[in-house]
Amino acid sequence: MPTSARVRYTAPPEGRCPPVVLASEQGTAREQRFVFYDTLEIGRFEATRADAPGVILVDDPTVSFRHCVLTRQPGDRITLRDLSRNGTRVDGRRLVPNVETEIAPGQIIEVAAGRTFVLLGGGSWDAVLAASPGRTAAMPGLTIASVLVGDIRDYTAMVTHAPSLELQRSVGRVFERLAAEVVRCGGTVKEFQGDAIFAFWEGMADGRQAAGACCAALALNALAERLADDRQVWDVPGFRLGMDWAIATGPVAIDSVGRANQRAGLSVVGEAVVRAFGLEKLATKDTGPILVCDATRAMAGDRFAFRNLGEMAAKGFERAEQVFALLGAATASVGTATGQPS
Repeated sequence: MPTSARVRYTAPPEGRCPPVVLASEQGTAREQRFVFYDTLEIGRFEATRADAPGVILVDDPTVSFRHCVLTRQPGDRITLRDLSRNGTRVDGRRLVPNVETEIAPGQIIEVAAGRTFVLLGGGSWDAVLAASPGRTAAMPGLTIASVLVGDIRDYTAMVTHAPSLELQRSVGRVFERLAAEVVRCGGTVKEFQGDAIFAFWEGMADGRQAAGACCAALALNALAERLADDRQVWDVPGFRLGMDWAIATGPVAIDSVGRANQRAGLSVVGEAVVRAFGLEKLATKDTGPILVCDATRAMAGDRFAFRNLGEMAAKGFERAEQVFALLGAATASVGTATGQPS
């Protein structure tokens, strides 16, 4: 295998099935290919760490000692699990730690500070040392993210009057489908908070995170409306499913939580998170179901139509700010991105 000062790799013994290939710096003179059969781990190179078959060692302090693992599953499916502090991304979407995510050939895997790998095709990683002799250097903490919150309307009344088991099962089925749609739209589901789903799109310099969140909000709202009429999903007697949505964009700090090699979730902290939850509480029949802050509207550009609702104070904020209703994709019939008739 080719090696460099930054990446070291020892190929595992040949397996019984065709190999899977991961490549870095594809299409350049520095391209490297890493062949594996069952599992492949990406971790941090350290002078005291011995090479191990099937382990890519990256000389970068922002890469965790055990950063992520690719595993060949039955049916030649490939899954990726993030174990790191600074995160693993697939096509720009940050993965939730310790959750197996299926990936396909051609998808880009990014670890920590920006080293990328692409999946080209089709000893157990648990045997690797469980603890790192050093500590992973934290990456710069802030990114500009678009935070999306969706909340079930009248949930307090449902909890009080609807059968608890039917409500719990219905909410679970709804959130399962909403979470899949968030992933399809390139977002990361941070968590579910009782009657709310909390997702985010990480920062890109060109503002695509805001456009991605707006696309997702429209798709999620349409999906929730369809699910409201599906008795196989929503079956709460006397209560129709309805949801309100809000998007806020701004600096947030994102980090993995949990001990090394046992990351259990994500911490997402910033004013945009609080603002999104506060904006959602302002939604009414008059405003429409999807509200966004001014920063989101500005970054989303002219791809969407908005209606200016004027200055409103989100719950938890004393100062009123411009709030917009997201109407849909920008078309001549809907209006411009400011919500004015065209």
